[in-house]
Amino acid sequence: MIHGFDVKEDEDAGHRQRKCPTQFTKTTFLDTNNSSGIRTSILDGDVDKALKYTNAYYPHVLKDNENVYFRLRCRKFIEMIRRGAEMHNSSTTNGSKKSNGHNGDWYDDIINHDMDLDDHHSQSNNWDRMDTEETVDNQLDYQNLLQDTLVYGQVLQAEFKNDPRREVSKALEDAFALMAYQDPLNAKEVAHLLDPSGRVTVAEELNSAILCKSAPV
Repeated sequence: MIHGFDVKEDEDAGHRQRKCPTQFTKTTFLDTNNSSGIRTSILDGDVDKALKYTNAYYPHVLKDNENVYFRLRCRKFIEMIRRGAEMHNSSTTNGSKKSNGHNGDWYDDIINHDMDLDDHHSQSNNWDRMDTEETVDNQLDYQNLLQDTLVYGQVLQAEFKNDPRREVSKALEDAFALMAYQDPLNAKEVAHLLDPSGRVTVAEELNSAILCKSAPV
């Protein structure tokens, strides 16, 4: 979870209160609790959970706020890439995965999937059986995440490819650029896109949209 945003949270809450004044009611209290949980999910990088509960408790918020919907979808893609990069770096550090020695993209990892698994099996006589199974399981989890990320990216691109807004095309361009790096977390050109601080803006925009939607007329 991201910490250290108390001052900003107080300021943003004040802005929302002035923009969307409400009288304090039981419903308002429940909405505030729900929106707080959704906001926390985003700050923890769990965009899926935030989307799930937003659609459950506030089904019209995302339909009525296209910008917020797009930012959530784009942030989910970024979080998937971040998680994959962390898994890749962890396996490389532990010596369980060979580096291809260049800044190739993740498509190389997927193409080499079967080869990597064959390598693991061929070396099993030299490894402890439990360690081998754990390594293969981790490798399968990593490859499955890569596949899911590619599929999600294709769906995201198809959904917004005709969107005329410049900020949308720029955000997609930045997000897809991450896949050109085998270690985007440590690539100075794109590492800032994966910084957890980027979750804050998305969380605040969704939280504001929820509170405004929940405010009595």
